[in-house]
Amino acid sequence: MVDVKVVFDMLAYSGVIALLSLGITLAYITTRVFNFAHPRIANVGAYAAAASMALYVDLVRDGGIGRFKASLGPLEVTGLVAPDVLAVGIVFAVIAGIITALAEYYLVLRPLIERGADFLKLMIATLAFDFFVIATLFILGTHISVKELVSGVFGRETTSLSLHAFDARIDLAVLSYKLRGIMLFSFLGSLAIALMLYILLFKTKLGVKMRASIENPSLAEVLGINVQQVYTIAWIISGATAGFAGFLILFMGDIVKPVTATSPADEIIVSAFAGSIVGGVNSVFGSIGGGFIIGAVEILISSVITDVTGIDVTRYNKMLSMLAVALTLLFAPQGLAALYSEKIQARLPRLRGG
Repeated sequence: MVDVKVVFDMLAYSGVIALLSLGITLAYITTRVFNFAHPRIANVGAYAAAASMALYVDLVRDGGIGRFKASLGPLEVTGLVAPDVLAVGIVFAVIAGIITALAEYYLVLRPLIERGADFLKLMIATLAFDFFVIATLFILGTHISVKELVSGVFGRETTSLSLHAFDARIDLAVLSYKLRGIMLFSFLGSLAIALMLYILLFKTKLGVKMRASIENPSLAEVLGINVQQVYTIAWIISGATAGFAGFLILFMGDIVKPVTATSPADEIIVSAFAGSIVGGVNSVFGSIGGGFIIGAVEILISSVITDVTGIDVTRYNKMLSMLAVALTLLFAPQGLAALYSEKIQARLPRLRGG
């Protein structure tokens, strides 16, 4: 029987991978290049969230980090960080993600695209930007002492940024299990973002312009749509979701590596790209679904295999992700979203005929 903790760990991890896969797909749609710096933007968001929460508590809030208890029907929530402190962290994580993403697009990629750079040059440029971000985070961690600031406020000496010990606890009497807040917040947060993105793309005039620009940029320009403005909005969404993912990662120290200048981006990058490819690099919602699939493969499937065989494969779960990518490229090269779309299109003539 699968442990309850494994299921909730999968939901939390899948939410983060879905958000990062979404950002990678948006970047690919607008620039036709895989953005290897994208998972690093999550690290930037994590740094910004931790530093902003620490400064807010230190300079503004008189009551410390603000532990609290609340009852939500059958749920008993014990919070170790006040909601206003968490809100500050989310806002600054998202802002930092947006600024970093726009800096990459406007200062690196767009000038190269205007000069006619090919796919390989653009890909190398994203790697160069990635190394630049790593160096910047090292400077922040070493000379500006972000880690010391955070540990001074939260009272936890650490060599990395991790607030795992300060995650809220939710008492589920039905399951006789104390759920960590990040397990629900990550999953529900990613679903909420997917819903908002659906409303934006399919229920607003801006969404019509965005879909037209993504599907046929040349025709969209002829129709008077500002394609570059649409691409800017896409990169804003990409950076915002990555920044939010970074905030979530701060509280997931037992699922992914704690945040440093290089981790967990070096590890998560494999999963994020796998989610984008499995779901479909040309499908926004396919990439979200792909992220959840990869999360399930890496956490749930690897745990089941370990229980059945007695061989611990959880340490090699990235191998399962690569296997999922290989199978997708063999049997559905455009991703599962394209496969699903083809099935729907195949049924339309029969439905019309009926």
